[in-house]
Amino acid sequence: MTAGVGRMALAVVVALFAMSGAASAAAHHRPKLQVFLLTSAPDSLADLKTHVRAVGVVYPTYFDCSVPSGSVAGQDIPATTAYVRERHIAVEPRFNCQDGATVHRILTEPGLRAETLARLKAIARYPLYGGLCLDLENDGAADREALTSFVSSLARWLHSHHKKLTVVVAGVTSDNRALSTGFYDDRALGAVADSVFVMAWGAHWAGSTPGPIAPLAYVSEVARYVKLLPTASRFVLGAPMYGLDWAGEGGPGDLATALQYSGVVALVHSVGAIPKRDPASGELTFGYTTPEGVTHTVWYMDARSVLDILGVARANGLTGGLWRLGKEDQGLWRAASLRSG
Repeated sequence: MTAGVGRMALAVVVALFAMSGAASAAAHHRPKLQVFLLTSAPDSLADLKTHVRAVGVVYPTYFDCSVPSGSVAGQDIPATTAYVRERHIAVEPRFNCQDGATVHRILTEPGLRAETLARLKAIARYPLYGGLCLDLENDGAADREALTSFVSSLARWLHSHHKKLTVVVAGVTSDNRALSTGFYDDRALGAVADSVFVMAWGAHWAGSTPGPIAPLAYVSEVARYVKLLPTASRFVLGAPMYGLDWAGEGGPGDLATALQYSGVVALVHSVGAIPKRDPASGELTFGYTTPEGVTHTVWYMDARSVLDILGVARANGLTGGLWRLGKEDQGLWRAASLRSG
């Protein structure tokens, strides 16, 4: 009896040790965050340096489209690129164009399209770059096929040169070509790009009426939609780390002011507000009135709000992403799920 109990106890210890090792291995292999680095803001790089161990891919905002010409503008920042690469983190510089009319021209005018592709290929040749991040926004669903063919062409060239392509898309809960978000054919883009960064926010935005930016129920629906795509493992569920301050009722022509978390905290102190967490969305909100009598409504993301989104990503087998490093709630990085990364 005693020997049998001893053997059973040893078996339990071995099993627990194996389980602990498996859990440790799972944590070790948990995908690290993919993050945007705002190169115009020194705080963004400082933030990266503080939390670099949790990061796997960096998208520095080096390149933009000129409006209305559509030409590629910008340049590498050698010290930033070198810092990231020295830590064996992939660098995929972002080419950003958010003027819809200019995006349309880039995709549909043969001369400008060829010129843009040639310029992006030239940028990608830089040895320290692991590839490119393509962020084209605010075009319409009529250019859906044009975007897909542009991405396919660029991806083929990058892959032939052992480089990767990440494409930024809007977060949606279904593929609806009747909406402007139909511009992104997620299934087709996921088949040719190495990563697809999903902006899992925008339920309310600067030009809308006030409300939560990335309510958890909406983010969960986005994740469920992505999870069913054939190449779901390539998708990154992105979380915003900012807030919006609407004056009055907001809406078209009365854009909200974007604030980083630290700016929201300063505003709370200056107006004496008491933020409350909205149980439905998981975000924090408060209101205040200026001395001129203008009412304001603020919604914003704190560490808990962001961690909730990253938790949704993990629960659906997706990598987590962040827009953007710098001035976010630093409590985010004390979470065990990020420290183990």
